[in-house]
Amino acid sequence: MLRRSLALIFFGFGACHGTSSDPQAHVQASRATPAAPTVDPTTLRRAELRRDSSAIGDSALSSRDLQVRRGAARALARIADARAVELLSLALSDEDAEVVTWAAYGLGYACKGHEAKTVHALVARAVSLDDHATARAPLASPSEAIADALGRCGGTEAESTLRAWLVGPKARAEAAALALGRIATQSGKLSDATLVALLEGADRGENPLNNALYPCTRLSSFNESTKGRVRALAQKIIAAKGPGIEFAVRALGRTGDDGSAALGTLLADPQQNPNLRAEAVRELATLGAPGQRALWAAFDVAATTTPADSELVSTNYGALSALSDALAPPILSSGKKLQAFSELPLAATDSATLKRRKVHLRCDAAALLAGSNYQSARLVGCDANSDATARELGVLRAIGREKLQGSRKQAYLKLTEASDQVLREAAIGLLAEHSELAESYRVLADALSAKALGVVASAARVLARYPERAASSTEGAEAHAAPKPDSSIARALGTAYAAAREQHNIEVQSLLLDAIGALQILSSKSDVTLACSSDNPTLREHAEKSLRLLGEESRQCDKFEPSKDASVADPPWPRSLLTLETDAGNLTLELDASFAPSAVARIVALAQAGFYDGIVVHRVVPGFVVQFGDPTGDGYGGDAEPPLRCETSPIAFGLGSVGVALAGRDTGSSQLFVTLGRYPHLDGEYAFIGRAGPGWDQVAAGDRILHARVSAAP
Repeated sequence: MLRRSLALIFFGFGACHGTSSDPQAHVQASRATPAAPTVDPTTLRRAELRRDSSAIGDSALSSRDLQVRRGAARALARIADARAVELLSLALSDEDAEVVTWAAYGLGYACKGHEAKTVHALVARAVSLDDHATARAPLASPSEAIADALGRCGGTEAESTLRAWLVGPKARAEAAALALGRIATQSGKLSDATLVALLEGADRGENPLNNALYPCTRLSSFNESTKGRVRALAQKIIAAKGPGIEFAVRALGRTGDDGSAALGTLLADPQQNPNLRAEAVRELATLGAPGQRALWAAFDVAATTTPADSELVSTNYGALSALSDALAPPILSSGKKLQAFSELPLAATDSATLKRRKVHLRCDAAALLAGSNYQSARLVGCDANSDATARELGVLRAIGREKLQGSRKQAYLKLTEASDQVLREAAIGLLAEHSELAESYRVLADALSAKALGVVASAARVLARYPERAASSTEGAEAHAAPKPDSSIARALGTAYAAAREQHNIEVQSLLLDAIGALQILSSKSDVTLACSSDNPTLREHAEKSLRLLGEESRQCDKFEPSKDASVADPPWPRSLLTLETDAGNLTLELDASFAPSAVARIVALAQAGFYDGIVVHRVVPGFVVQFGDPTGDGYGGDAEPPLRCETSPIAFGLGSVGVALAGRDTGSSQLFVTLGRYPHLDGEYAFIGRAGPGWDQVAAGDRILHARVSAAP
């Protein structure tokens, strides 16, 4: 999710709280004044959804009605503009834990550009805070929210404060470790003193910090002495199978060749949790040659025999399919084992679910054995269906392993016109790796003209990153300038942007804005200028970047008119049970409208209307996430309604959390995700809407939802 970047009106405890230095003075004074006018909660909801902080007066934060104060703080935290930040600095001194939590969350989210003042205010409030204060579950406590906000702000003072908190009360110390992970993500580094404190926290006898290794997973590397200690601690935690084991697995990948070997050993151990084995695969896949050596070694051990049918429909399939996807040439294992996988028997009695999993493994293995031979009989025969996506994706991988010339080029060009959206998108994406194809501009112009928005998005992404692919010729280009884009590209970009705007697809519009800027298409500048004043923050962000590339170097897109109206919808029940009947078995989600009522209302209404019936699960990352809700099956689609406003909250995403998928702020629709592990970088970035029932770790991409039904949760 994209971070918000908003300006701040000056605030500080002296300026905003009169002359008093007591954090509670403002609240006490407000309680002594005459009763404030009644504030309608629906008005607060509407202001939140319109992103209109001017509709929320000071009286809402000084109300004697606790629910009004909470609602106002929540709305302001989600709006997070300059005026909202000024009011949130006042709300930070409230005596109610939930109000303080929302205030800290909003201040941290809108921290950019005024980090020092925000950090000072947060630290000052933390000094007077009762460490035992808790907010309504599952919201973070005030101290946890303040720690997270410090992590979002970053900087030396925030880091040193969080480092000091590592030896304080346990809950705050664990939150401080997670917040240091945010700083590591943003800056790419932590001080030596902080790393030492984290490692000491992880190695604290019978009372270690479970989150202490998390910041290590957000850094790319360490010095040699730190590598050794991180590796030793990670292996100790993994051996104990205790809390924080997932962070230990991820940290191992940053500790050099010995860490890679340790991950390979974990991956090859059938007694390890399948989700952790999938984690090991993902780490190894990012480590180049050392990672591939460990992956192939694990394949040698784990694939001693072809998997039984029962294993392919169990939780073990995720780790096996992740390993299959991660292996890359050259083959560093026995070809016989790969051959056995490529020949997994397909029986007439196989269920659709089982066959799908077998075909995936067969085609992965066949593509590896084929090398660059895209006409390999084994590869062509890995799935006999005429419209087999898995087979054709394998063929595409083989085609891309050599230059696109002669018959190979013709085979490739045919795939760029495939009727299968997923296949066509993958073929277009391959242009990023092949500069030799003179016909690139034609392929991209045709893709921009496609009705399928996912195909359009794939072309726009290539153009934004590799603008030279848009040129039909390099003739006439100055030595220091990129070749000019072909006129067909410019026309197609304008037409594609209009279509994406009509369909309310913010993600595709944003990608097209990026391409327009990268190619400096002045004929589309009016579209970019209009997007600059949109009430959607994601569009404004991309429009600002594009306008600067179009010559307006100091342009800012930070002003907009709030929506004229916002529909305040509530689901029929506070908690709803969504049951998905799939071809792989029944799955359930318990949706909780407490913190994201508009999102839950949308999902319930869609389920009641049959929207999810027939949709496939389009994305599964074993051990991480399952995502569904796109009728097009490629991740770019959704329902026909305007995008949802983000109802993000300071809530942790753990195993089985359910959230609304996003492509930037205020871009949600019908797509949901279920987490398969603990991933703190998701916390506070997505709308939390409930908990998943069992069985989600057995789902594979392509599994189909036959019918969705919804009722009040018991």
